This record gives sequence, C-alpha cells and structure tokens, in this order.
Amino acid sequence: MDLIRKFIRRMSGDSSTPAEVAAAIEPTAPVSKQEPATPTNAPIDFDPLAPAFVSDPYPILARLRTEDPVHRNSSALWALTRHADIVAALGDPRFGNAPSPYAVVNARNRHRYVCADVANNIIPFLDPPEHDTPRRLIGRAFAKKMRHQPPDLKAIAEEFLAPLRARAEFDVLHDFGTPFAIAGIGRTLGVPPEEEALLKEWSHWFFYLFMMIPSQEVRQQLDEALTAFRDYFKGRLAIVRETPDESLLTGLAESGLSDAEIVDTCMLLFADGVENVDRAIASGTSVMLRQPGLWQHLAANPDAIPAAVDECLRFESPAMFVGRVAREDIELRGRTIPKNAGVLLLLGSANRDPEVFPEADTFIPDRTPNRHLAFGQGKHSCIGGPLVRLEMTIAFEALTQSFPQLRLSDESLEWTPRIGHRWIAKCPVRNG
Repeated sequence: MDLIRKFIRRMSGDSSTPAEVAAAIEPTAPVSKQEPATPTNAPIDFDPLAPAFVSDPYPILARLRTEDPVHRNSSALWALTRHADIVAALGDPRFGNAPSPYAVVNARNRHRYVCADVANNIIPFLDPPEHDTPRRLIGRAFAKKMRHQPPDLKAIAEEFLAPLRARAEFDVLHDFGTPFAIAGIGRTLGVPPEEEALLKEWSHWFFYLFMMIPSQEVRQQLDEALTAFRDYFKGRLAIVRETPDESLLTGLAESGLSDAEIVDTCMLLFADGVENVDRAIASGTSVMLRQPGLWQHLAANPDAIPAAVDECLRFESPAMFVGRVAREDIELRGRTIPKNAGVLLLLGSANRDPEVFPEADTFIPDRTPNRHLAFGQGKHSCIGGPLVRLEMTIAFEALTQSFPQLRLSDESLEWTPRIGHRWIAKCPVRNG
C-alpha cells in the first residue's frame, strides 16, 4: 500500500523520490491479465496499483459494492463503489474539488509554484461559485466550435489509416489511436500539425497535477514543463487575437475569460483530449473484436456504432475513478467520512453496478438505456465528452470500413498500472 500512501500525500505535500514516482506513474512494464486474482475470502483492502486489481478490477469492485460500499482502506483513503452513491456524491457540494489545504497545489502556493497557479486556474480544481462562470464560458465556446466548425475527423482518421492499409499487422493504440487523438484535439484548438508532438510531451507532465507532487526535484521539472506549455499557448493566443480563425482557441479568446484562464484551459483540454481518448479507442477495439461477429456487423451497419461507443465507455472506461476531498464530516451508509479525507468515486465500479446495468459484466453493444459515468456527471462532468464520443464514433467507422476483417493478433490483455485510469497498453491487430 506504499504507493497509495504516496498518492494521498498529494494532499499533504509530503515527498518521495523521483524513482518511486516513476514506478507509481509510469511503470516500466504493463500488467498482464494472467496475474492471480485476489482470493474471494481475503479481507478487502482497496489498492488501485495491486497487480490483481490492475489486471482485472471488476471482481474486487463487485465485492466492495456488496460487502463494503463505503470503504476505508489501510491508508485512510475512502472509496465509494455503488452507482447511486457516486451519482449523489458528484452532485453533493460536501465532496469538494479544491485541493486540501496541505497540498502543494493548494491556492496558498499559487504565487510560489507554477503548478499551484495552473491548478487554481482550471475548472477541475474549482468549487462553486468560482467554478460556475469559467465552466459556462468554456462550455459555450466548445459548443459553438463543435456546432459551426468541428474538426474534420474523417480526414484525420484517413491521414493515419492510409499507411496502415499496406501492413499485415499494426497496433491500434500506437499506430492509430494516439496520433489520431493528438491531431483531433490539436486541430480543434488550432495547433499546427507540425507542433502537435511537442505538446504531447508537455501534456504528460500536466497530469502530475492530478496525481501527486512527490519531490522538490519533480515539482521543479513540472513547473518548467508547465511554463513551456503556457508559453506556447500564450504565443498561439497572441496570434489569434491578431488574426482570428475558426479554432476553439479563438472562441476562448472571445469568451470573456482572462488570458491566464484561456492559456491554462488550453493546456487542460489538450492533455485531457489525448491521454484518455487514444486508450478508449484501443480498448474499445479490443473489446469489440472479442465479440463474435460484432466487428463485421458494425462494418455493415455503421449506424450501430454510436451505441457501441457508449457501451465501450461503460464496459472499459479509461477513467477508473475521480478524487474528491470531504469538506465536512459526511455520514453515508452508517459510516462517517471525516472532514479533509480523500475520497475516490469509483466510476469504473458504478459502470458495472448490476442495480443499474442488467448483465453488467456482459458487453451489450446496443444497450439501452446506458447511463454510464465515464465522463462523470453534473457540473464537473467532462466538458469534452461530446468531442470524445464523436472521435470514437468516427475512429470506429473508419477502422471497420478500412479493415472489415480485422482480428486480434495477440489475445492477451495488458494494462498500464496508473492511479485513476484503466489504460490498455497495446492493441495489436492483423488485417484479414
């Protein structure tokens, strides 16, 4: 449980070594699905980086929903697993988004550290009422962009699929999903294609804001990366103020947000628009290719793809959980979550709750209704959710039309150990 304690230290500002962080955030090896499962009679102690959980979290989550739905693990971290409780918590102001008073990224440090300043400019860390106006302005700009000038995702998909048609084998994640996702959000924001790869490296650093700041050395490297990321979007913002275009960045420039809010929001949108989308495409492909005849059915019936996309998001959501901080003592199911405690809302568990989803552990491509929580819900739901759905739909349309006989070339599953995420490590396929 040591890695869980490091995760919780994000709230207290304690440090661990950069080597420990590398192990926690970017492990050197993915975990195979062949890892042994937790014995069914063993006491439950939730550990999101335990090999058995990374390999297959759903048996453990099922036990938690049944036996201990308001769970406190040995590191004093709380976890909610039932759909009803998580939906209620997502709309409950007692579960706060602002960092703990002890966190490195708390507002008290925004004049000392770039990372703290960025965190307090972006909507995931803001509670109402500070959250409401920027959320509304960003949402309005995003909706206008998608309504009037959406990115040409079909052309982007063709750009990256064309060279793959001559290959007998390729990897859906690395050869298609990642470059497609980078280009999708990059061109939405007006990033020139030749500059997209540079932003991908900075976006990797951006996610330390949501994990932990483990040492002064890493915090300094993070601040340097965020400064470079900011400088890039400051330059792009100056360009569109001089010469407006059809990009989302121009829409944000005209939204009424401050320049600082615009720049940091662009960083958030770019990072979030890559890190989960590519994995959702790859894991969705892997899941659907395991359903006999489904891929061919979707190739012949593309109108069925949007429903299948939602089922992919439910069945293997790239977001396993989101974190909250108890703003006061909270009574729930006979337990008291104390003020300032860290609370995980396990979206991946809610999406497999049989109280809401009949045959929850079965992939049903035309499932209706499908009230999954892959994008959260309410005021803090993923603002780019409609774009993600569109990207996935177009990606699967392009893949099924280009490769109607696609099949997996490796049936084994590997998952990247990553706190808060369910990220497939690869998706190797064979054409025909």
